[in-house]
Amino acid sequence: MLKTNTSRQFAATRVVALALLAPVVLLSGCGTLEPEEAPSTVPDGTVDDWPAVQDRGVIRFVRHGFEAFDTLPSQGLSKERYRFLAEQFAERHGLRAEWVVSPDVDGLLVALEEGRADVAVATLTVTETRQQRVAFTVPLTISREWVIGSGEGVFGVPAGTSYEESLAAHYPDAPRVAVAGVFDPLNIRTLIEDGAFDTTIMDEAAARIVVRTSSEIRKLAELPEARRIAWAVRRGNPELRDALDDFLTEHHTVADEPAELRDWEAIRASGQLRLLTISSPVTHYLWRGERLGFEYELVKQFADGHGLDLAVIVARDHLELVEGLLTGRGDLVAAGWVETPTRAAEGLLFTRHYLEIQETFVTAGEPVANLTDLAGRTVTVPEATSYLATLGSLEGSFEVEATERSSHAILEAVAEGALDVTLVDSHRAELAALFEPRLALGLALEPTVQLVWAVGPLRADLKSELDAFPDAGYRGLEFNSLYNKYFVNRRRQARQREHRVTGDELSRYDALVKPAAEAEDFDWRLIVAQMYQESGFDPDTVSFAGARGLMQVMPRTAEELGVDPAELAVPEVGIDAGVRYLAWVRERFPDLPPGEQLWFALAAYNAGPGHVRDARRLARQLGLDGSLWFGHVEQAMKRLSDPQYANRAAYGYVRGSEVTRYVRDIRDLYRGYVDHFVQLDEADR
Repeated sequence: MLKTNTSRQFAATRVVALALLAPVVLLSGCGTLEPEEAPSTVPDGTVDDWPAVQDRGVIRFVRHGFEAFDTLPSQGLSKERYRFLAEQFAERHGLRAEWVVSPDVDGLLVALEEGRADVAVATLTVTETRQQRVAFTVPLTISREWVIGSGEGVFGVPAGTSYEESLAAHYPDAPRVAVAGVFDPLNIRTLIEDGAFDTTIMDEAAARIVVRTSSEIRKLAELPEARRIAWAVRRGNPELRDALDDFLTEHHTVADEPAELRDWEAIRASGQLRLLTISSPVTHYLWRGERLGFEYELVKQFADGHGLDLAVIVARDHLELVEGLLTGRGDLVAAGWVETPTRAAEGLLFTRHYLEIQETFVTAGEPVANLTDLAGRTVTVPEATSYLATLGSLEGSFEVEATERSSHAILEAVAEGALDVTLVDSHRAELAALFEPRLALGLALEPTVQLVWAVGPLRADLKSELDAFPDAGYRGLEFNSLYNKYFVNRRRQARQREHRVTGDELSRYDALVKPAAEAEDFDWRLIVAQMYQESGFDPDTVSFAGARGLMQVMPRTAEELGVDPAELAVPEVGIDAGVRYLAWVRERFPDLPPGEQLWFALAAYNAGPGHVRDARRLARQLGLDGSLWFGHVEQAMKRLSDPQYANRAAYGYVRGSEVTRYVRDIRDLYRGYVDHFVQLDEADR
């Protein structure tokens, strides 16, 4: 069953990162420990399952040890990325990661069997022989193998790899030589170029790199089998495998886009603007099945005006927002920021202001009327915010406490009496006090403060575009309507508060969704996101085409699933039918890795598998990748509404833009749900 945690982009500790990039030292011929790390605190021979791993607080990973580990992409994920994924899994569960390095593939499995490691983090091809020794996680990808070389002749394949089995199955009589040591594709390339042998077998992604970087090696054939690539654990550790499956499945669907420092031209070319923000009633939050928040909607107006999709990246705190800009994780920050010397010193650029506020003291009970009322008291504010600079400039005998908590969490603690005083923007304070009568608004400081957005260093072109936005619409109709929606219209505010997602319940139908999703191996939060997209959580919805129920299943489809169409409005019936149909269309794409398989399944749920197959064929004709949805097949899908392409398609015309919007909206809401559960999980720690 998929749990309610989620993956987050994170920075591994510098000690571990440096250790993993350093040269390895061989120990006893079976594996190596990184030289900067102390020997493992877990005795060799320890074969405990997941509960014991959690209790001891340490998880041991084993990986390949060859020079290209940190740089060579494999099936779209570099081995460097695999390492970070493993450490991200450890961090998620509060574990310390220890690494063992194996010189060859068999050593990975031996390390598991002998209890010197818990997880093999490598591009392991799932074979029947290996499945007798270890258990594999969900696939990281699905790949075919290529035969590459300088020409037909002597094969060279590394001993102990799946390529030996492929060679025996497809070229049983071919002359061959054994290649000793770890499988390093770049070393294989050198051996072929030096004439040690003529031909080899290699996974497609690695083979592409070898072919592209060698003038002598070319693709000779492609083997027909689609092979699963996965990590491995001991066969006696099913709970550890389940935990990894949950994490890796989540990663396939909600992992952040690669960090990239982009200028305005690159943003326009990508068609997507990445917003960095934090969750609060003012900035960004989930309301039923939608993203809302004053800051979010304001940025969305800008993105819509430029024809850009808006991707939302929710940070844990303001420090992470700064890091996100500096590393290229996002393009701009909109989180109620004020320009400060500290942030400017990081090289950040700030836009024209879009709102003026007053920083206001908030207490429970008697309000703060003047600075003398603060004598002997403690004012608590979030760390890395402008409130610290403001408080530092004031005269008075009060203490200042900086905390990791958000302003929203601090206001709740003040209302409950757990904290004494806080300083917060006036519009936040007024909104909080509207629904919490225990809060008292006190002294509002002068002068007023201007709220701004921020972009990364040297992004003056993006700043210029953002500056033009408030210039054109500041205090205009759209801005005023948005401001009234969040800070003036009490009826609307009450409705937003009533349906805001704050706990672990996403809809009234969660209890029905969870078992149905588990039965078909879906994350229940994804099904809730799809359900909102289909029906807005209204089981009585009937579409113009006759689709019914929470999951908008067509009557004929219901009959094929053995469901009475008249019962589709019954929530448990409609949900079960929809989930089973989504599982059925997912199986129409067995050649795709799990993450891509899901997006293609959603597209097929909306438009039918035939139109999706048409789009895949058209994508290849257009020079796009027929195995990737976003940016590739989705582009071809849009063209199938053009008679020029629809007339040549097997299944004809389809409203392609509706299909692509359907998939993107579900992905966006699902990511929002996952981010929400991350915050819940961190709040519980």
